[in-house]
Amino acid sequence: MKAFPVIKRPEDIENIVLEFGFLPFFRSVIPGFSVEEMADSSVWFPPEGEGVWDWKNTVIKDIGAAYGKFFLSRPGFVSKELFPVLSAYRRDGYDFEGMVNDGLVTHSERIIYSILEETGSETSTFLRYKANMSKATFDSSNSRLQMRTFMMISAFDYRLTKEGRPYGWGIARYALPETIYPNLETALDSIKPETAAKILLERLRARFPGTEEGALRYIIG
Repeated sequence: MKAFPVIKRPEDIENIVLEFGFLPFFRSVIPGFSVEEMADSSVWFPPEGEGVWDWKNTVIKDIGAAYGKFFLSRPGFVSKELFPVLSAYRRDGYDFEGMVNDGLVTHSERIIYSILEETGSETSTFLRYKANMSKATFDSSNSRLQMRTFMMISAFDYRLTKEGRPYGWGIARYALPETIYPNLETALDSIKPETAAKILLERLRARFPGTEEGALRYIIG
């Protein structure tokens, strides 16, 4: 397996996501394959200027990447091309209504989903407020929705200085994937879960030759 590139600018992240289809933000089961491990020390927590924590918005906007807790409830990127395939696999043939009917989602998950269905998107702060949940319940519910690809982070909102410059930590803005990718529903209708699993595994095997099968299956969930 070839050495991974070093991340020094947002374009480096974009190129990796486009090439591999996935990119966990934090270290995972494939050694070296994460933003955390690839990032040059100068852009991890830079004393001045932007770093990898600030570039998430740029990557989302520039290449239409999906971002969310897609890797065992830990965050990372999925390319726009591969997200429908991942969704077909993770949703296992269900739409959200079907999961509700079969008792596969919690009451809290239904509340969060219905709010986003009505409003289009919400920051984490207002979504939790509208859902009227404890932080623990909210966090676990939105993590499960993201892992099933029924919810994603569409952007990060920042406070602005008087001059209009963003500052501080970005606040996650959540949305339903169908809001971000209008053709997602059509794409899902054409991909069976077993076909999606095959596509995902074959792609990962090609890019990580010699990696244990269990590790690859961990990545796809």
